[in-house]
Amino acid sequence: MSPQIHSRVLIKSFLTVFLPLSALVGVVIGTIYYQQVQTEKVLLKTNELRKVDLQTKVISGDFHLVVSDLMVISKQNELERILDGVDRQEQALSQEFLLISGYKKLYDQIRFLDRSGKEVVRVNFKQGEPVIVPEEKLQVQAKRYWFNDTLRLNQGQVFVSPLDLNIERGQVEQPLKPMIRFGTPVFDRSGQKRGIVVLNYFGAKLLDNFNQAFASASSQGMLLNADGYWLKGAKPEDEWGFMFPDRKNRTFGTAFPQAWQQISQQESGQFQTAEGMFTFTTVYPLVEGQKSSTGAGQAFAPSQNQIDPKSYHWKIVSWVSPETLTTKSNRFLSQLLLLYAGLVGLIGIGSWLLAKASVNRQMAQLELKQSEVELRKLVEREKILKTRLSSQIRNSLDLNTILSTVVVEVRQLLQIDRCQFFWCHQEDESISLELSQQACAPDLTEPLGCSPIQNVEALSEAVMQGNLLCFDDIATDSWLDFKSRNLLVTLGFKSLLTVSVQTQSGHLGVIVCEHSRELRPWSDDEIEIIRGVADQLAIAIDQAQLYNQSRAATAAATIQAEQLNQVLHNLKQTQAQLIQTEKMSSLGQLVAGVAHEINNPVNFIYGNLTHVSEYTLGLLELVELYQQSNAHSTPEVQAHIEAIDLDFMAEDLPKILVSMKMGANRIREIVLSLRNFSRLDEADMKPVNIHEGIDSTLLILQNRFKQTSGNAGIQIVKEYGDIPLVECYAGQLNQVFMNLISNAIDALDSYNSKRTLEEIEAKPSQIVIRTELRNLDRITVQIADNGPGMTEIVKQRLFDPFFTTKAAGKGTGLGLAISAQIVTEKHNGAIWCISETGQGAEFWVEIPIKQSSKLATASTATLSII
Repeated sequence: MSPQIHSRVLIKSFLTVFLPLSALVGVVIGTIYYQQVQTEKVLLKTNELRKVDLQTKVISGDFHLVVSDLMVISKQNELERILDGVDRQEQALSQEFLLISGYKKLYDQIRFLDRSGKEVVRVNFKQGEPVIVPEEKLQVQAKRYWFNDTLRLNQGQVFVSPLDLNIERGQVEQPLKPMIRFGTPVFDRSGQKRGIVVLNYFGAKLLDNFNQAFASASSQGMLLNADGYWLKGAKPEDEWGFMFPDRKNRTFGTAFPQAWQQISQQESGQFQTAEGMFTFTTVYPLVEGQKSSTGAGQAFAPSQNQIDPKSYHWKIVSWVSPETLTTKSNRFLSQLLLLYAGLVGLIGIGSWLLAKASVNRQMAQLELKQSEVELRKLVEREKILKTRLSSQIRNSLDLNTILSTVVVEVRQLLQIDRCQFFWCHQEDESISLELSQQACAPDLTEPLGCSPIQNVEALSEAVMQGNLLCFDDIATDSWLDFKSRNLLVTLGFKSLLTVSVQTQSGHLGVIVCEHSRELRPWSDDEIEIIRGVADQLAIAIDQAQLYNQSRAATAAATIQAEQLNQVLHNLKQTQAQLIQTEKMSSLGQLVAGVAHEINNPVNFIYGNLTHVSEYTLGLLELVELYQQSNAHSTPEVQAHIEAIDLDFMAEDLPKILVSMKMGANRIREIVLSLRNFSRLDEADMKPVNIHEGIDSTLLILQNRFKQTSGNAGIQIVKEYGDIPLVECYAGQLNQVFMNLISNAIDALDSYNSKRTLEEIEAKPSQIVIRTELRNLDRITVQIADNGPGMTEIVKQRLFDPFFTTKAAGKGTGLGLAISAQIVTEKHNGAIWCISETGQGAEFWVEIPIKQSSKLATASTATLSII
């Protein structure tokens, strides 16, 4: 039995025992892992629910304690004496407030204010110690929202402000100071409201307690207000988004939109998404009799609305990230896998020993039969190897592949230590050898570092003459002289066979077969095989060289074809641009012709309307005089006057004439704009008012941005700067404005089709057109829209010909390419776009005022908003 068959039988026997046992152990390990994961998941959910419920109770308890302190302070004897008019009780009340502040250490300020908002007593808590504020530093807080919201309450009611940041002098106080203000009105013995008592509760205490509850947990706790803004739990730069204009978009809903949809609509719950596991509940800190309001974002602004206790709520959210959910289970899985690997190893050792014992018995029976078969196959193997070698050489046209195949197949066929192929180069009278490919036995890793042919002169001469050299035992061969024999033996050679490869192209190579570990006699059949290999290799080398030459010719033809394709593409592009330019020229001629044809009759109508108005007024005055002079008209005249309603006609006819005059004037303006847009009378470069060209373009496009029943309309904002006349081709520049404004309208129309009416009303579509003078020698025109913007890929190809993002049949992709050509080539200017996805797009056109002062860079560019 051959080693391969023996190995296969051994492996099969091994797998027959090993695989079922390994699978059984795997099922047991998998079951243990599944049960452990489910148990950990249930424990995690239970713990998260307990933490969230505990925080709800803690927050409600904190509010209850603060309200209790507030009610105790409002009933102080010293305060009642002040209300009764007893003199010099303020100092005693200050001492009481000082003791309470120092004991509690929860209140930034404790104060009593009269009805006018003036502070009577105030104690501040600074740097860990309470401090009584001197009378001269007491302030009037009548304009603060919390004062007015507290003062309007009835006896026993409590006002609780939102949890926000303290504002001083119109700015958020730094470092940030979270604050909740608890206030209640104070009444004297007669029931008259005399002022309020206010506690400024350190919100940081509540938030620190909240953080500590989640400090050592695997989850992250978050405290959110009703609008989803972070009060605690997010990154510091994302908290208090409702207090800072630049953080308005930093909400829990923005970070976790799918989770916020459930949390905002339910009181409490627990669910898991791709973003992790969320456990949440709603905490209502206020009880009946306690009031609150929306508060104010400015120091002296009133609160916007009053809210009931149920509207004053926070969301407590515990978030377990996907990584945390899998970390512990992965760790347990790793331990189980190590255990499984150990058990499988033991099973494998036992299975291998059993399989080996079984296979050894089978081998003894098969070896006898196999030896007979091997003897018959040994003769056939040589023929098969010759055929395979010949086929592989002829099938490949890559020279390196051919040579590599030869040395590998020859070494395996002859079972020798090393087979090499060298290129022989003759320079003057010396010979140099270049190693091309070699194949070594797997256990023969060290290369020789030299060629025996190059070191032995007799071998080199024989190779150059095309002779075949065969040495069964170099140490005793008589053909070699003593010096050559010792050199080869010193290099480690014992047997050597070399054959020259002479090609028709004149190249000379040599196949070297070496054996160094023991003597290797070369049979006549092996020598004939090597001769045949050399002949086939010579043919293959010639074929490979012819193939390389044909490939080089093909590559040259391919390059030429690509160049012709590029020329054809450029011709097509130029042709398309010429067609587009001709279309715009024809459109300009058509517009100019229509404007000219309309202008004459409109001028005729407009000029005669003045005379018609004068004649009509004269006739009406004549009719009035006639009526006054003929008080007793005939019945027929009276009947006709009533039939035509003469009084209404006299009143309405002047109005009709005025309306006709306004309509004729409007037509004249449109005709003037059409002529100004086409500018056929200004084919040469002339100084032009850029604003007139923009206004003419807007007038032509007016019907596209007007508000209609099916269109929300687009607002045009013109921010024209004080710029001089610009030397340009007016008609071509108007074409650029037409392309840019039309593209902006198309982008906004497409954007509005995907938005609801409420979204459009919240963010109306708008196109802003700005002009300004830059560096006294050039002007810029900026056309910006607040549409969907564009991606970086679109910006990179924006000015490429035939590139368009519009639907098929709605755009040629030549508008911006021709606009760029007009600006850069015709006017030595520059055009570029600034845009980001969701941020709209803004196109800049910059041209010199006079063409003698060219821009330093007249090219297109695509920039991004920073």
